[in-house]
Amino acid sequence: MQPIIWDHPVRVGAKGERYINGPEDALRYLSEMPQGGWFYERARNRCYAALERGGELSISRKAFIGAALECSLPLLDDDKP
Repeated sequence: MQPIIWDHPVRVGAKGERYINGPEDALRYLSEMPQGGWFYERARNRCYAALERGGELSISRKAFIGAALECSLPLLDDDKP
């Protein structure tokens, strides 16, 4: 099975050292983040939907960005909504 990836990866870290390429990477990264919060839960739900039911990839990407911002993780400016 081919991996499901976003059009543009989300670059996390002060220098963008970690690339999150799609909902599967996002779920893995979310499991490493402090859990809780509305954006965190939304990101998990949207990423699962993208993988299991073919949900919209752009929505899962935006939800992940929201969760990263909620946890004050550094993102490169070009990745912010």
